[in-house]
Amino acid sequence: MLKVDVLFDVFWENIGQEERIPKIAQCGYKYVETWLGDDAEQLKSIGQACKANDVELVSIVMNFATDDAVAPVRADCLDAFLARIDEYSDNALAAGCKSGIVTSGNIFEDMSLADHKKNLTEAMRRAGELAAQKGFKLNLEPLNTLVDHAGYYLDCRQTAIDIVKDVALDNIKILYDVYHMEIMTGNQVDFITKNIDYIGHFHSAGVPGRHELYNGETNYPFILDAIDKTSYIGCFGLEYMPLIESGESLRKTLNYLQG
Repeated sequence: MLKVDVLFDVFWENIGQEERIPKIAQCGYKYVETWLGDDAEQLKSIGQACKANDVELVSIVMNFATDDAVAPVRADCLDAFLARIDEYSDNALAAGCKSGIVTSGNIFEDMSLADHKKNLTEAMRRAGELAAQKGFKLNLEPLNTLVDHAGYYLDCRQTAIDIVKDVALDNIKILYDVYHMEIMTGNQVDFITKNIDYIGHFHSAGVPGRHELYNGETNYPFILDAIDKTSYIGCFGLEYMPLIESGESLRKTLNYLQG
């Protein structure tokens, strides 16, 4: 079965980040990820908690969709974007994490869509070259614009794949979020299997609602089985908002994914 990881930021929100790691391990998970990236000391502390519980920190977030000051779709933000990649990759590596998620930024009305794509491609190429010197990987994420991220530029998975192909660096791939792409497009398994070489990470949540995977229209065990039959060796991340107690939710979700 695929390696399933947990975005720990949304579970047990009433306790500290480090305290969540042993609880996740007790639920049967060996991998975690986080939205955090800016606080080097906090990431180090999380990394230590992971090591103590035989858990691996597999991904952080390098920038959010609303971070206009470092939006890689804007040419005038390129230097700030590259500085962000440089800083956050150092933070992640110090915590034992070798991968980060990049978002494109929102659409800017003073630019054409063609310029958005051109700027994003160049930014990912430059960021990829910088990250490669450290052995760090970047995953570019398409998001849905129908429910959660109105105004976001990169809402097309094929455009994301095209950008990764144009960049042509081994450490640049896409983050394929099944939740977002179910909302935007559907036809998941066919697209995933045909483009698996360009996918570096997965996210998931139930559709509709963004809650537990077993509460929704998406047949996640079927999708995981299809991915498991490909060459993919990365993680499948749980990025959903639990409706029930966190431990019970994670245990039930793992049982569901295991069939």
